[in-house]
Amino acid sequence: MANRSLDVATVPRADGCAVKRCPLCEGGDSRVFERVTLTRGPAAGSYELRQCVACELIFVDPRLEDPILATLYVEDFYFSTGWPYRSIAELVIQQIQRTRQRRVQRYVPSGSLLDVGSGDGRFVHHMASQGWQATGIDFSAAALTLAQSQGTEGRFLYGSLFDHDFEPESIDLVTLWQVLEHIGEPGEFLRRCHDLMRPGGVFVAAVPNIEGLSARLTGERWWGLDVPRHLVHYSPGTLCRGLEQAGFTVMKVNHLSLQYDPYALLHSSLDWVFTRRHFLSDLAKQQIAADVPPLECAYNVAALAVLGPVLAPLCVLTSLTASCLGSGGFIEVFARRDGRGPSPPRPRPLRASPTGAARPAGPVAGPSTRV
Repeated sequence: MANRSLDVATVPRADGCAVKRCPLCEGGDSRVFERVTLTRGPAAGSYELRQCVACELIFVDPRLEDPILATLYVEDFYFSTGWPYRSIAELVIQQIQRTRQRRVQRYVPSGSLLDVGSGDGRFVHHMASQGWQATGIDFSAAALTLAQSQGTEGRFLYGSLFDHDFEPESIDLVTLWQVLEHIGEPGEFLRRCHDLMRPGGVFVAAVPNIEGLSARLTGERWWGLDVPRHLVHYSPGTLCRGLEQAGFTVMKVNHLSLQYDPYALLHSSLDWVFTRRHFLSDLAKQQIAADVPPLECAYNVAALAVLGPVLAPLCVLTSLTASCLGSGGFIEVFARRDGRGPSPPRPRPLRASPTGAARPAGPVAGPSTRV
C-alpha cells in the first residue's frame, strides 16, 4: 500500500489515546503510513496509520478508549438479527467451522481449546460438539449474550485474557479468527498466550494482510483496515516476528482465504464508487443507515447491479492469483509452542534489515507504555 495523505484539514483528529510506542516491540520511532478519515458514526474523525521504524508493524493512532471501542461491537456487528437469507448463511457458517476444524486438527487432534474473540460462539460450539474442551472469551457483552444463546456446548467468558486466571501450560490450542488485529497490546498478549499453552500446543491466527495485493489495489478503502476497530495491521513478516519473539515457532503461513479475500476485494472496490463506506455489507445485512436518502440508496444499488457482476469474478481470480504469489489479502499463521517454562523476556525492539530479517535495534530508553 502506498503512503498517501488524504485531505483531513477540515476533519478533527479523533478523540482517543495517543499511541507513543509500538504495541509490538515498544519502539518509539514511527512514521505516517496512511491517513484515514471517517465522517460519520460514533468514531468519526481523522486517524493515522503509523508504521514502526523498528519492526514495521502498522498501528492506528489515536486509539479509542476501551468503553468507546466496546460500543462498536453490538450484536449486529457479528450478524444481522433480521437477515432474510439467514438459513442459507447458516449452511455456509457450518461449513466454515468444519473447515477450520480440519485445519487445526492437522496439528492438534484433540484437547483444550481457547478461542479468543469468540464472537457469536459458533466455532466454540462446533468444537465442543466434536469432543474438545472448548472455551470462548470476548470483551463484548453483546457477543457473550449472543454466544450463550446459540447453544449449551462449550463455555464462554467475558473480558480479556488478562482478566482471568488460567492454569499455566493448560491449553492445547489457541485460535483467533480475524481477532488479533483488534488487540492493542499484541506483544504482551502473545507472551500471555505462550505461558498458558502446553509444550507442543498450537497457536492459530487469521488476520488481514496489509501487504497483500487487495490492500495495495484498494488503498484506504480496503476492507481490512476497518479503522478504528482494527488497532494493528500485520504483514506476514511482522506477525511471524512477533510470534517468534514470544517464544513460538512458526510452522505455516497460509495465503488463501476464500471466506474473506474475494468478498473483501469486491467490497473495497465498490467502496470507491459508493457514496458511503461499507454500503455492500450494510445492504446485505439490511442495516442501511436511516439518514441515507432514497436517491442516494438507489444510486448505490444501481452501481452494485452494474459493477457487481463484472467485478465479482475478477475479484475471485485476483484473490487466487494473489495467494499463489504469496500476497493474499488475508493470512492464517500456525505456530507451535516449544519447550517448557515461561515465554522469553520482553525483547528489545527489532529493526528490519534490507534483506527482510529482523535484528536488534538497541535498548529502549524509559519505561514502556501499555497502549
